[in-house]
Parts: sequence; structure tokens; C-alpha cells
Amino acid sequence: MQVLSRQLLLNARVRGQALARQLGTKAARSVVCARERRASKFDSSSRASSGRVIGEAHAARSILDHSSLRVTRQLEMLNVFLGFEQANRYALVDPQGNAAGFMVEEETATSVFSRQVYGKHRPFSILVLDPSGNACLRIRRAFSLVNSYVTVEDVATGEAVGESQQEWHVWRRKYSLFRSQPGSEMAQFARIDVPFLSWDFPMADEQGAVVGGVFRDFSGIGTELLTDYGLYAVCFDRLSLAQRVSSMATTNTVQPTMHAMDLDCRAAALAAAVSIDFDYFSRHSRLGMGASPWFFFPMSSGYAPPSDSDS
Repeated sequence: MQVLSRQLLLNARVRGQALARQLGTKAARSVVCARERRASKFDSSSRASSGRVIGEAHAARSILDHSSLRVTRQLEMLNVFLGFEQANRYALVDPQGNAAGFMVEEETATSVFSRQVYGKHRPFSILVLDPSGNACLRIRRAFSLVNSYVTVEDVATGEAVGESQQEWHVWRRKYSLFRSQPGSEMAQFARIDVPFLSWDFPMADEQGAVVGGVFRDFSGIGTELLTDYGLYAVCFDRLSLAQRVSSMATTNTVQPTMHAMDLDCRAAALAAAVSIDFDYFSRHSRLGMGASPWFFFPMSSGYAPPSDSDS
């Protein structure tokens, strides 16, 4: 079993290094990434605290130890022209525009079939790779008919790091986020509760303070209408949240918390971004070129603490 595990890790590393070379060029040349490469006013020098699983020496620290990440789902031409669902691939970019890592959906014997038949409900396994192509985390989901249940785990040990659980609601978009703790139980650290059609997904703790968030950015009318391209900002601390939350401000909006999420929580937030992308923004390819629902135009969440009547 140990020999098989080492072989699987070796194969993942070889595939990841090849993908890193391929996606690294795309990320560097991306028009959207270049637009966001302006000097950041956020101080990202402070290091995130270690989690229970992702510690100081863990390979995922280099990816998650930023105030925010730009997550770009790569454009696949078969999706655009034929509606043929391909494996999702993502480039991760830090606030200064440098490549922070990559994510790639793993291929299996049945994955091509499941992508075409199940669409956004399909099971998936996504490797999180550092800039050198070394796999450090794996994001998994089983077949999801209604609610997505996504886990993120350490590639080397298979130990669970965190979870993102979608909650069904008639007119709201809800998720609960959990981090690992000693034993088999998970501890909830944040919740997402935003209106229908929202593109902003702030994460609030039990006091209502915003501790992080996933924000989908508008990439242009042509891109949104004709492609399955996706661009997200995943915010991990109050510095990166300051501009986002102020732009969503209402009279009842809570302020970002002074405490940044640790590395385990950040891994769960990244998994939530993948889940949100699959659940709400990966639909173009099912219909082919030019077939995009009207509600893909950006809408802010106008975040405010949810009332009891929305529960």
C-alpha cells in the first residue's frame, strides 16, 4: 500500500509539473491577470498562522500564505464551440500578479463520461499544485444531486483539512465552512448566506464578522456570454476584504474581522470557491457557443447579517 501511495504521488507530481509549465505561460499572459497586476495597496507581508494540518513546513503554505488569491478558470475551446465538457483547470495568482499555484481536475476512466452526463453535478477530484507542479492538496466531491459537499485533504497523508457544505434554500445561496479538529469531528468557522443571483460570497463567523470571501469578477460581456471562463477573488484577511466589503456597504453591513483565517481555514475557503464555481458558474458548456442565461450579469450580494426570517 505504501509503494502504491508513493507511485500515485510520483505520477501526480510528474503530471503537475507538466501542467505547471503549460498553465504558467497562460497565467503570465492573461489579460485579466495583467489588469490586476497593478501595485496592491494591501500589505501581504504578515504570515498566516499555522493550522492543525497545514503547518509551517507544509507545501501548501506557499499557496495560501497571501492576503488573497486570484483564481482563473482556464478557457477550453471545446467548451466554447461544441459544448463538450472538459476537465476544469485553474491558475492561482497572488496580489502582486505572480503565479502562486494551479488546480487541475484529475482524469479517471469514467470522468469523461460523467462530465458529459452529470454536468455540474458530477463527482470530481482536483489537485492543488504549487508553482513547481508538486501536488499538496486534493479537493474532492462525490456526485451531487442537490447540495455540494466538498472536502479538502492533504495529498501526502489523506488527512482531512476542511469542508464546504452547501445548504439548500429556495431563494438564497448558502454554505457552511468547517475546519478539522482533533478526532473525527469538524468545527464550523464561517457561513455564507447571500441572496439569489449573487456574485459576492462573504464568509461570516458566528458573531457576524466577515472573515473571508469568494467574489466572482465580471470579465467582459463577450467572455461571459460566449465562454465558460471564470475569474474569482478569494480573500483571506481583513486587508484584502476592506475594498470588497466597503464596495458592498449598506447601513447594516458588518465590518471585516481583525483576525485572519489560519491555513486550514484558507484551504476550506479555496475549496468553497471551487464548489461555488461548479454550482453556479459552470453552465455555459452544457449549451454550446453563445448559450448563456441572462442572469450571468454581475450582481452584488449587498451583504448584511441574515435575519431570522431567511433561515
